[in-house]
Order: sequence, then C-alpha cells, then structure tokens
Amino acid sequence: MFGFVRDTVTEVRDHRRFTRTITARIASGDQDAADTFRTGTLAAALTRRGHTARGQEVTQYVQRVLDTDGAPDRTAWLHS
Repeated sequence: MFGFVRDTVTEVRDHRRFTRTITARIASGDQDAADTFRTGTLAAALTRRGHTARGQEVTQYVQRVLDTDGAPDRTAWLHS
C-alpha cells in the first residue's frame, strides 16, 4: 500500500512540475504550447484517459513546432 501512495504522489508531483513548465512556456509567448496543451495535472497523473491525452498533446506539440520552425530546438524543455 505504501508503494502505491508513494507512486501516486510522485506522479502528481511530476505532472505538476510539467504543468508549471507548460504554463511558463505559454506565458513566455509560446503560442503552439497554448494551442496544444489542455490536460490538467490531476487528470494526467491520476487517470488513464488524462495520461493518454497528455502524451498525445506532447506529440502534437512537437509536430506543430517542427511544422512551424522546421527544427526541434524549441522542444528542448520537454527533456529537462
């Protein structure tokens, strides 16, 4: 039981960090991020549907950046 709770807390913490990074990207003017990311922290961390949606959003964002910029440089934040 402790492992389940620990894993859940880790998921929520990591998705919260990722959501904050997305929010910062949007605030800095990244229109592709604003147009792509919609899934909230709790949905992404706690539901299969949200987790799948967040993964699809990442894929869509990378494709949008490649289509817009012709290079993946702007997606480097996804790996940090």
